[in-house]
Amino acid sequence: MKKILLLLFVLVSFTVFSCLVILTPMDTLYLLNWGEYIDPDLLEEFGKLYNCQVIEETVTSSETMYQKITEKNTPYDVAIPGDYVITQLYNEGLLRKIDVDNIKYPVLNEYQTIFTDSLKDLTNTYMVDSSNKPFDTYYMPYFWGAYSIIYSTQKSDVENVVLNNGFEALYNRSLYNESVKIGMYDTARWVVASYLLAQNKNPNITDYNNNINDDLSSELVNNCKDALLNVNFDEFGNDSLKRNVALGSLDMCYTQLGDFFDVLFLKYDQDNGAENINFNVSVPSNTAAFFDGMVIPTTTKNYDLANKFIEFMLEPTHAYQNANAIGYCPTLKSVCDMYHEDALAGEYYYEGETEAKSLTLTDFLDKYPMYLDPLYNSTNAYLLEPKSANYLLTCEQIYIVVSSIDN
Repeated sequence: MKKILLLLFVLVSFTVFSCLVILTPMDTLYLLNWGEYIDPDLLEEFGKLYNCQVIEETVTSSETMYQKITEKNTPYDVAIPGDYVITQLYNEGLLRKIDVDNIKYPVLNEYQTIFTDSLKDLTNTYMVDSSNKPFDTYYMPYFWGAYSIIYSTQKSDVENVVLNNGFEALYNRSLYNESVKIGMYDTARWVVASYLLAQNKNPNITDYNNNINDDLSSELVNNCKDALLNVNFDEFGNDSLKRNVALGSLDMCYTQLGDFFDVLFLKYDQDNGAENINFNVSVPSNTAAFFDGMVIPTTTKNYDLANKFIEFMLEPTHAYQNANAIGYCPTLKSVCDMYHEDALAGEYYYEGETEAKSLTLTDFLDKYPMYLDPLYNSTNAYLLEPKSANYLLTCEQIYIVVSSIDN
């Protein structure tokens, strides 16, 4: 009897173990990402397709991504940092080359031709190694955009000043016939970049001779401080800025283009109609672009699965689904084509309860051409370049001085 019971126990244990093996994913993909920056349905679909689980960790800045990757405490397989951090990771030998030559990945095989022309022009100029050769096999652009001004349309002259003066509209209150409230992003480097862009200069320079040195010159630092103290921004913040412009408590703010589309959709969703859309966006002709890219850190323990994930996210129907879910500007030519095709088919950007409370995709693309081409209006466009610790510390010191003023 005991032998029978023991045999039954062994059989039951083996069956349970077998079920656990079947039900437990064979692989794990560790993803380092921004918050709310990927369609969760796609993560679920990828997990089912490759019998794996995706463990996503989110951060609020590219600098934090850099820190986490360099600490090497977690075996990240894929990360999605900003462009200048990608360059820094590449220069420090912390990225693995993406398997673009493997016939298993037909989308990756075409990496040189699948991205929009204006984005490719930028990456060919800025994403290069010490011999000026592109290192485009080490990253794949995910979403992109441009630094912009979100502004309220509730005051009569705000739109006119913004459209005619670009980023100077953030720094020169004398341009307005009435008092205005202006917001600035609370990222120190963006503060300095916004000042340089307002002067119609390259946001990467470190002095007025257009040099790019280790640190900002004392003259540029003092002039930047004076300009910032003179304008006396009404609010320093991040996600709060776009919401406050949409609510009407700020008249304008410096931010990224994707933030506008995020708050636009939220406003439609909350108010269920266009009658309360009292804000707009402008991408000045002299601006800086940005992109986040998928990379494979050297921390990866699952290189093949990492390549499968990047291929999966760049597959056009998946990329289109992701763009619709997230709202940031797509990087793929094929996705842009899909938007135009769906617009011709009568699809909606936002479909409300009634036609009056809906926004067709055709009207959306006509009104906001910068969604598919963030640089459509630009004559000068830059990418922010990696900077030294000294430079970043100087930016922080500038920011501390100007952000500590009571408004």
